[in-house]
Amino acid sequence: MAKQTIFWLLAIFMLVSFISSPTRLFGDQIEIVRDYWGVAHIYAETDLELFFGAGYATAQDRMFQMELSRRKVEGRLAEIYGKDWLESDKLMRTLGLYKHAQEIADQLQCETKNILEAYAGGVNYYLETHLDDLNPAFHEAGIVPDPWTVADSIAVWMRISERFDRSWQNEVTALRSYEQLLRSEATQDNVIIDNSAAIVTEADFISTDPDIYRRIMENENLNELSAWPEWDSLKASHAWTISGSKTITGGPLLESDPQIAVTLPSLWYEIHLSGGNYNVRGICVAGSPGFLIGWNEHLAWGATALGSDNSDLFQEKLSDDESRFLFKENWYPVQSYTEVIDIRDEEPVEITINRTIHGPIVDAFLEGARPTEHFSLKYVAAEEMNTPITGMLSMMRSRNWKEFTCGLSDYMFPGIHIVYADVSGNIGYYTAAAIPIRSGRPGLPQIGWTGDEEWNGYVPFEELPHVLNPSSGFVASANHLPVGDWYPHSLTIGTGGTGHNPRSMRLYELLDNQDGFTFAGFSEIHRDNVSAIAREFLILAAILLERNSLSQNSSRFLSAFDGWDYRLVEYSRVSDLAETLVQVMHRSLRSNTATALLASKYGGGHAGNIYLLRSVLAEFERSGTLPDEEEVTIWVNQVLETAAASIRKNAPQKGPQVMIYQANLEGFPSIYPDANRYMPYLSTTSANTIWSQLGNSYTQVVDLSDINNSRAFLPPGVSEDPRSPHFFDQVELWATGETRPAPLSRDEVIKYVESVETLYLYVTEKNRNSDDG
Repeated sequence: MAKQTIFWLLAIFMLVSFISSPTRLFGDQIEIVRDYWGVAHIYAETDLELFFGAGYATAQDRMFQMELSRRKVEGRLAEIYGKDWLESDKLMRTLGLYKHAQEIADQLQCETKNILEAYAGGVNYYLETHLDDLNPAFHEAGIVPDPWTVADSIAVWMRISERFDRSWQNEVTALRSYEQLLRSEATQDNVIIDNSAAIVTEADFISTDPDIYRRIMENENLNELSAWPEWDSLKASHAWTISGSKTITGGPLLESDPQIAVTLPSLWYEIHLSGGNYNVRGICVAGSPGFLIGWNEHLAWGATALGSDNSDLFQEKLSDDESRFLFKENWYPVQSYTEVIDIRDEEPVEITINRTIHGPIVDAFLEGARPTEHFSLKYVAAEEMNTPITGMLSMMRSRNWKEFTCGLSDYMFPGIHIVYADVSGNIGYYTAAAIPIRSGRPGLPQIGWTGDEEWNGYVPFEELPHVLNPSSGFVASANHLPVGDWYPHSLTIGTGGTGHNPRSMRLYELLDNQDGFTFAGFSEIHRDNVSAIAREFLILAAILLERNSLSQNSSRFLSAFDGWDYRLVEYSRVSDLAETLVQVMHRSLRSNTATALLASKYGGGHAGNIYLLRSVLAEFERSGTLPDEEEVTIWVNQVLETAAASIRKNAPQKGPQVMIYQANLEGFPSIYPDANRYMPYLSTTSANTIWSQLGNSYTQVVDLSDINNSRAFLPPGVSEDPRSPHFFDQVELWATGETRPAPLSRDEVIKYVESVETLYLYVTEKNRNSDDG
C-alpha cells in the first residue's frame, strides 16, 4: 500500500507540472462510468485529468494488446513468440519507427505532449495499482509491462500506418514489369477513369473552393497519373452521410463502418471523453488516444482507407564495399549501426542496419531485387517530426467545418477518406494524407543518386480533394475513386481505384435514389447484402440470352440464378455461384485478350466492370441497342463459362471458426488458448456487399438532429480480459447487425450505467514544488 501511495503522489506531481498556470492545482475527481456494454465514459474538469482517466480506463480494458502493439513497433516480438517473429523484428528495427517516435516525443509541441503524458500517467497508475491482478495473458507470456511513455502512444499509431502503407514492398515487382514492357516495345495501357464514380466531382470542387481549383489547374509541376499497378489492399470500409434535405428531421445522418477483420479483442477501442475542451466519443487504437472516427455535440466524422502512396523506394549506387553511396556526384558514408534482438528460448541475434540520405536500405525485405541492386526507403511516417495524434485531438474538440479541417490538416498518415456532418446541416468530404510531390514516376523506385527525383514537399492540404455540401445531397466512401481525371495530383497507386467497386456502387444506389430517410431506415443500410454488380451483369446476360447470343454452357449456368434476389448470404448455393461470378468478372477485362477493346474503353478490375455495365445498360435502356455488342457478347460468355468451370462440385462443409485470442493485425498465435472463442454464425461474409460481417469491426450511426439518438457497436466486446463480462458480450449484435444506444449527454449515459469508479486527485502547493514528490 505504501508503494502504491508513493506512486500515486508521483503521478499527481507529474500531472500538476503539465498545467500552464502556476497557480492551478488539481482538486477534482476523475469519474469512470461504465455502461451496460462496458464502454468507459470519462468525466473530469480539465483536459489533463480527462486523459489521465482515459489512460487508466484503456489499460484496464486493453493493457496486453497495448503491450503487443508497442512490441511490434519496437521490434521485440521474438522475445514473446520466438524465432518465428524474428523477421518482423528485423523489419521494424530497420525501419526505425520506434526510434523516430522517441525523437518526436522529445520535441513534441506542448499541448499534445501534455495530453500524452497525462494519458501515460493514467496507464502507469493502473499498472502500479493492479500489478497483482493484470490480464492472465501477461502470466502466460511471462512478461511484466514496462511503464507507458509518450513515445509508446506515438509508436502505436505508427503501427497502424505501417499496416496500411506497404506499397513500397511492390515497387521492385512493378519495376520488373515496367522493364519488360520497355523491352517488348509494347504500349502501356492508359488509365481509364470513371468520372461518374468520383466522390468529389469537378463541379463540386469548383463550387467549394474556386480559387484553389484555379491554382492547382495552373500548376505545371504536378505528379503524373500512372497505371502501375492495381495492387491489392485493405479495401472494405464504408462511411456515408446524407444532408437534411434527404431526412425527415431536416438534420444530417452519418454512419461509419471501418471494415477490418474482427479480432479478439478488436483493433479498435471505444471510449467517451467528457471534460475540459472535450465531449466526444468514438474509436481509437488502445494506447493512442486520438480518435480515428467519432462525434461530439457539434459534428461527426467517419473514415475509410485511402490507399495513399506515402513512401518510395530510392535505388542507390553503392561503392564496391557498400560503405558509401553516391548522391549528386559526391560519395557519402553509409550510416551503419547494429542492434541485438532477443529471442525466446534462443540465442540473441545481432543485425546491422544501413542508411543513406533517403532512409534505411531495405534490400532484404524486397521480392525481385537483384544482388547488385540496392534500395533505401523514404517514408512519411519516418520523416515527419510530428504525430497525426495532434490533428486527431484537434478534430475531436472542433465545433465546425473550419475548425475540423484545420485539425485535419495536421493529420498525415495513413491516408484516409474523411466523411463529415454537423448540427448546422453541413456535410462534407476531405482526402487526408501527406502525399509526396514526386519528380520520378509514381509506383516505381525513384533514382536516388542524381538528386533529380527527390520529393518536392507534399501536396498542399487545401489542394487535396474536398467538398462541402455537394449537389447530390450525400457523401459516400467505400475506398473507391476519390476524384476524377481532371484532378492533376497522383494520390494513390491502384488501391484508390479508378471508379466504383461493388460496395460503393450499391451505396450510391441506396443514397441517390431515396429521400425522406428516417434514422431507422438509414441505419439499415449497413445490413444491405445485395450484390449490385452481379445483378447488373445478370441483367445484361439475360438480354443476350433473349438474342440467342449465349453459348449452351453459359445459358445453363445462367439458369441457376432464376428467382435469385441478388443477396449474398451464407450457406446458399446461388450466393456461392454469384461470388464466383464476381471473382471471375474482376479478372476478366485484360488488354491481351479477346476483350482488349472493352479494356481499352472501360479499364479493368471491378471499376472497369461496373463502368462497362452501367454504360452499356444505360444505352440499351435509352435506345435498345448494345454498344460494342460483339465484344460484350464475347466477354459475357467468357465470364459465365469460366465461372461455371470454377465451381467445385463437392465444396467442403463450413464449420465453426475459432477466433484466436490476441491475434491482432499480425495474426499472432494464441498466447492464452483458454481465451479463444468460437465465432458466431454470420449470415453475410462476402466482401463484395456493404454488410460484410467478417470485417464489421465497428459501427456508429450519428443523428445530427438529436445527438443522443446515436448508436454504435464494437464486436466482440470492449474488454480483452476473458474474466470480464464485456469480453464477448457484443457478439449477438455482431451476428444480427444491430446497434446499441450511444448517447453523449451525461443524463442519457447514466440511464445505462453499470458501474462507477472514482479517482480522487488532491495535491498541495508544497507537493507541486517538492523535488522529492
